[in-house]
Amino acid sequence: AHQFGQADFSHNMKEAFKKNGPLFLQQTLLSTISKESVHSLASFNRGSNVMMERLRLMLGRKKVLLVLDDVDHIAPLETLLGEQHPFGKGSRIIITTRDSQLLSGVGNTYGLTSLPNDEALELFKQYAFRTNHPLEEYNLLSRRAIEYAQGLPLALRVLGAFLNNKSSMSEWESALENLKNIPLMEIHDVLRMSFDGLDDSEKNI
Repeated sequence: AHQFGQADFSHNMKEAFKKNGPLFLQQTLLSTISKESVHSLASFNRGSNVMMERLRLMLGRKKVLLVLDDVDHIAPLETLLGEQHPFGKGSRIIITTRDSQLLSGVGNTYGLTSLPNDEALELFKQYAFRTNHPLEEYNLLSRRAIEYAQGLPLALRVLGAFLNNKSSMSEWESALENLKNIPLMEIHDVLRMSFDGLDDSEKNI
């Protein structure tokens, strides 16, 4: 980030869009970059047109690093990433999304690869048991959990943290039985809330 004149991380874009719609989300992004109050932006169109001109003047075509996390709608991308964007040469916009159709026309895309079973199991155990050597009777349940998480690192972390709160094998059994009937992407947001509730030291295990 030190290589850029401006750096910003906008997390949980999906939730922000769901709660407040494109008006608030667009204004928030523009406000963050320009350091102006969100409430000073009167409307979506005003934010798109007038604020983009202000951004060009304020940024002076600086090289910008912008990270947009968990995007699920095209609206917050259209103005910021269109041909009239205010960012200087060498700027980088990083988008994370579960909808590959939103990435049409972007420069480079990278798919998230799943971990090998042994690495997935090790990562899961760190969050589910806070140790790499849990009780052997939990091995089968742990393998069921990583199969459900499909080896995806974030899913392994949030699922492990979720099951860490279960005090018995029967509670694990019940939780995994309930989860298997719900698609992983649908339960992702619920599990992510559990992960976001952890303190920084727990998240960085």
